[in-house]
Amino acid sequence: AARIFEALLAGLTAAARGFDRALHGGRLGRALWPMLATLLFLGWAAFRLGPHLPGTRALQPVEPVAALAWAALVAASLAIALRHRQRLLALVLVGVVGLIVSLGFAYLSAPDLALTQISVEVVTVVLMLLALNFLPKETRAERRLPRARDALLAGATGLAVAALAYALMTRDFAFPGIAAYHLANAKALGGGTNVVNVILVDFRGYDTFGEITVLGIAATLIFALTSTLLSPGPADTRLGRWRNARDAGDRHPLLMVVVTRLMLPLALMVGIYIFLRGHNMPGGGFIAGLVVAIALVMQYMASGFGWTEARQRIDYHGLIGAGLLVAAATGIGSWLAGRPFMTSAHGHVHPWPLEEIELASAALFDLGVFLTVLGAVMLALSSLTRIALRAGQVVNREAFDMEDQFDGEAR
Repeated sequence: AARIFEALLAGLTAAARGFDRALHGGRLGRALWPMLATLLFLGWAAFRLGPHLPGTRALQPVEPVAALAWAALVAASLAIALRHRQRLLALVLVGVVGLIVSLGFAYLSAPDLALTQISVEVVTVVLMLLALNFLPKETRAERRLPRARDALLAGATGLAVAALAYALMTRDFAFPGIAAYHLANAKALGGGTNVVNVILVDFRGYDTFGEITVLGIAATLIFALTSTLLSPGPADTRLGRWRNARDAGDRHPLLMVVVTRLMLPLALMVGIYIFLRGHNMPGGGFIAGLVVAIALVMQYMASGFGWTEARQRIDYHGLIGAGLLVAAATGIGSWLAGRPFMTSAHGHVHPWPLEEIELASAALFDLGVFLTVLGAVMLALSSLTRIALRAGQVVNREAFDMEDQFDGEAR
């Protein structure tokens, strides 16, 4: 009986492994195409079997500038699909797409989304450039049949999503939308006139808390993965043997060093300003965290890892933890007043000799968002830099300063 049980268990395990290999085999595209094909079939069946009427909403006029930006967006997206094997070019094109999308948000009167999008694009492109430095310049060429199948499936899925968006935006709904509730109660219940920020830190505060928790976990996982690469093993051996084909002749251009150091206090001031105005004007903790992170990333790029690390005294793990604790404490504090978790409070105070000031507890929650975003971005940057140090790249281990550069040139 024991042998029969063990043989049955081994057979089931082998069958499960075979099914897993047949389903995706470790490749994302191989796992996605059955799911997308099924969704397309279900959408087509629903369209064919159910009644539908044309939309009743009139279309908005398209201005020439918007049409030109749309054409550039389509061209950049197609170029990414056609030139995806060239990783550096693909990353530049992804940045172009993100820039045009942020302009589209601004054009459609969504400044908060525009600020967030452009900030995320800058941080993402810089971090991806650092990561691409350790990867081949081009990806492997796929077989012709999967490429044709994937192109056909991707095109059909894109057209289906576009048709669904068009159908939704050209129709009126029988039930009232939730937007009117948010517009009417953002000031009365949340104490802010920036409806987007009030939704994120008040009406959907619990959702935002989950998002920053995931962001902190992702940054910690990046650190853990890089630590695994640096531990004794095959990956660490390959990193020790890896060398750049050619080091840059001017690793720290003097102009960039001067400009970034002058811009740092200004960028910090802008970040604080964006944070403080977020509840009533475009801004908030997420955007402010990205702005400050960009300013610090520029210090790493201009003056070197050693110079920057020697002058920062804050642990990025602690920054993420502090942000999550502040956000959680803000939500838990509402229990003391007998209110549900994440219920915010607002009111007016008159501290002498200042004028009357309106305060909202959501500002503390936004502070937690700010700290978590800043810590996550900087921890990811620090993790990538540790790989560069192990790989033998020319990275300043000691504090770098312009005086050292002048002394070296004189010698």
